[in-house]
Amino acid sequence: MKTLCQACTPRQSVFDDNTRDDVLEITDLIQNRIDPNEFFNENFATEGMKLLVETAFKRFHGKNASGLIKLTQSMGGGKTHNMIALALLAKYPQVRNKVLGDMFKESYIGEVKVVGFTGRESDAEFGIWGAIAEQLGKKEQFKDYYSPLQAPGQTAWINLLKGEPLLILLDEIPPYLENAKSKAIGDSNLSVVTITALANLFNALGKKELSNVCVVISDLKATYESGSEQLQSTFKELEGEVSRSALNIEPVGTNSDDVYNILRKRLFEKIPSNEDIIEIANAFKDKVSEAKQMGYTNMSPEQIFIGIKDSYPFHPSLKDLYARFKENQGFQQTRGLIRLMRVIVSQIYTNGKADKKYIINPYDMDLNDTNMLGQIKTIKPSLANAISHDIEANGKGIAEAIDNEMNDSNVRDLSKIILVSSLADVPNAILGLTESEIIGYLAEPEKDITRIKKSLQEYTLKAWYINSTDNGKLYFQNTKNMIAELNTLVESYDNDAAKKELKVFLEDKFKPSNNTCYQNVKVFPAIDEIKLEQDKVTLVLFEPNAKGNGLSKDLQDFYEYTKYKNRVMFLSGNKDTMDKLLQSSKEYRGMKIIISTMDKERTPKNNPQYQQAQDKLDKIKLSILQAARETFSKIYYPSSRGLISADFLMEFKENNYNGEEQIIKVLTDRRKFEKDVSGDTFRKKCEDRIFTQKQMRFIDIKERAAMDGKWQWHIPSALETLKNNMVSKDVWRENGGYIEKGPFIEKTQVSVREVYRDSETGEVTLSIKNIYGDKVYYDIDSDPTSASMQVEDLNNFKTKELKLDFLCVDSSGVNETGEVYHWKNKIDLKYSEFIKNNNRYMELKAIPDATIKYTTDGSNPKEHGGIYDEPFIIPENTVYVLAIAEKDGIESNKLEIKINKVDIEPDRIQINKEKSLMLRKNIKINETAEVYKELERFKKFNVEISDISVCISTSKDTEKWIEISTGKEAFIEGEKLESQIENIKTNLFDKEKTDITLDYRQAYYKTGQSFLDVVADKKMTLEDFKEEEIEQ
Repeated sequence: MKTLCQACTPRQSVFDDNTRDDVLEITDLIQNRIDPNEFFNENFATEGMKLLVETAFKRFHGKNASGLIKLTQSMGGGKTHNMIALALLAKYPQVRNKVLGDMFKESYIGEVKVVGFTGRESDAEFGIWGAIAEQLGKKEQFKDYYSPLQAPGQTAWINLLKGEPLLILLDEIPPYLENAKSKAIGDSNLSVVTITALANLFNALGKKELSNVCVVISDLKATYESGSEQLQSTFKELEGEVSRSALNIEPVGTNSDDVYNILRKRLFEKIPSNEDIIEIANAFKDKVSEAKQMGYTNMSPEQIFIGIKDSYPFHPSLKDLYARFKENQGFQQTRGLIRLMRVIVSQIYTNGKADKKYIINPYDMDLNDTNMLGQIKTIKPSLANAISHDIEANGKGIAEAIDNEMNDSNVRDLSKIILVSSLADVPNAILGLTESEIIGYLAEPEKDITRIKKSLQEYTLKAWYINSTDNGKLYFQNTKNMIAELNTLVESYDNDAAKKELKVFLEDKFKPSNNTCYQNVKVFPAIDEIKLEQDKVTLVLFEPNAKGNGLSKDLQDFYEYTKYKNRVMFLSGNKDTMDKLLQSSKEYRGMKIIISTMDKERTPKNNPQYQQAQDKLDKIKLSILQAARETFSKIYYPSSRGLISADFLMEFKENNYNGEEQIIKVLTDRRKFEKDVSGDTFRKKCEDRIFTQKQMRFIDIKERAAMDGKWQWHIPSALETLKNNMVSKDVWRENGGYIEKGPFIEKTQVSVREVYRDSETGEVTLSIKNIYGDKVYYDIDSDPTSASMQVEDLNNFKTKELKLDFLCVDSSGVNETGEVYHWKNKIDLKYSEFIKNNNRYMELKAIPDATIKYTTDGSNPKEHGGIYDEPFIIPENTVYVLAIAEKDGIESNKLEIKINKVDIEPDRIQINKEKSLMLRKNIKINETAEVYKELERFKKFNVEISDISVCISTSKDTEKWIEISTGKEAFIEGEKLESQIENIKTNLFDKEKTDITLDYRQAYYKTGQSFLDVVADKKMTLEDFKEEEIEQ
């Protein structure tokens, strides 16, 4: 791939200082000082120029109705240049054929007479009309209009100009009119007379006699406002007088590639082949594509390819950036750009850059060159300070300094392209470039894109005059930014102020929020400010020893004579980086003040300046941490050998730093800090190292922990928690501030607690606690020994016995075997009443089973009672039934049941004992045992039920259950329902314990008698039912 030097040859005029600013005027044309061949060798025929020539030559042939052409563009935009080109083509037919080829082959016209007037000839004695008449050789024909000066009329103009094809050029008329206002003519002035003369001329162009006369006039309304307004007024007056309005032509197309073509033709005599250009365009496309894939730019690689194809040897960004400042007051548009690019091309071919570059970029300028610097300052003078401080100033610019550090030119390149994007100096101008645009414009073959991004980030944090728009575009301004303000603040701080700020910063970063390894932190304290406490570890950050490595003598002496040697550690290290740390601290303090000021001024958080300030603060924080990392690189902590050191590496997590975590990590790795204090290992360490006697005061144990360096550090509550745990477990014992450690000789004991009692079966679940022993034995009616039965499950021992004896034994033989524990059950006595065959019955039940005695005459049942064996009829006139149960010397509660008199009337519900019966009543049974009893009744009395719901579940898993449901018409016998339940239990619940509930809403009895039998079996009466629930 060819470099610029290999591919393009500049014209010699590029290097000639005398020709760089040579601007051709109409006067040069009139006085024949322009070589037409040399002119067209260096000038490109734009579309605007071609349109001008085509329109004018049609007029020369009398084929164009309008003879007035107005060139509209700002100063330097190419109006005079195009007038001269048209004039040369009109005057020299041979040049016309060479430049235009066969364009006018079919309508050949010879030499066209050319006259012209430039407004710079403000001292024209006989006015514009006199100058035109004189150039035509007809000065005398207008003699009546010279003294005093007066405007020739339309007829006079026709008589003067008619005949051969004629081109009249009127350039820079506005400044002429402006000056003419000061020359009085009678009651008027030369300006008014001139406007009248021109109006008459423009009107005359519409006449047949002047159909081959063409007038080309330039308008400079943006530069000469007053004169231009008068001229515009003249055009308006003529609108109704000519068949067509004046044709407006823009010499250089704003949105076309004219600017590239003009520069190419004017500055280079040779450019490479199309194949070479495509190769270069592809290389740039690939680099932009790479940047896009990395997420650095949104620029289209295809657009870059097309742009370079059209713009080579210039970068396509030139058109966009030039368009921004071409309207600046005083900048001469195309002429100004040519002048600027002449200097750039001259520089890169002179300084050797063309040997390495493949394309000319807008930033390829050496601002240390006075000529180049002068050009830029002319475009926007207000950026002079920005250039000298932030870009280039003979090695002193910020961009130069950063590039020198990085050994490349990235920062100068990006700063200059930002500068070019900032040159616009008109209202509502577009300023600046986004990061994406900057990287896209700088992406080129053999350039490291990642370094561009890094360079840009560093540059924006150091430049004083760079700013950012709301949408993130970076641009230069003429006022200092936040970085400059920060620099001023930093210069006002001394090292003592920096240390104060650094002290607060480091205290925050090393603040013990967990309070596990250490509880206090001191930064840069005086020796007498270090106060150590028995139950707290203090971290001390000290300035590195100025006289050598290790701790200073003052710190060593402090440690030597302090009491609590195991309650302090020191963090220090490298003296060489302390100055860098202090500088970063000053910047940190200054940045906080800047942000605080913004907050007081209520600057929105999304304001670009505020966000930049916050970003800068974050970077300064990282800078402090990095400097601190280099400075505080050693940690000194107590051990059995005194103070020893370990390397301290400050590690970052997602750009954050937690000093406490880092301290804990280092000391954990070095086994100075131990997190686990829950196991028995911690107790053994304590007993081996600080609790070394059988009995000690606890305050002495804690003091040893604070004084002895071989004792590890733990959470502050570790010893207190250990003591409480050991005392609660009876591993240690506490008495009056003294702690005694085991083993202790005790007598074994047994404690028995009732957990659950089955009210139906009398089975009791016991929780048995073994004290000072590990095994419990039990026996019935005799004292247990180690040969007796052993309690396997101490927490879930089940029995129906009324008496049991327990013995606890320590199988290790340490503790003595204690007394036998005698446990007694209790007997519950219950009763129920029911009516059967018009008689009142009473049923008694002892749980567990025992002998029941009762009386119905009020006498003591224990002495006079009869033995209960079945439900009995309550005799009439009985007032109390007394009952008691007894077995193995254990008596139940004594029942005293008051018998209230009731009249036993015939049942109000009459049941036909022979006829079938349907019971419609919602009956719910929620206990498994009662469900099975109900099923037994169904089988015994041939009952069928429907509209049922059976739920089978396991008590261990509330989500594991199965439900059986039937409709109202689906009747099922008790035996079949029980079979279904058993199948489900066997197949789905295996041997798990299940709970069963039963709901049914209809029961079919084959006879009324079977219904009455069920009622009696359930100890119910017909009073328990409603008439509407029974159907026969």
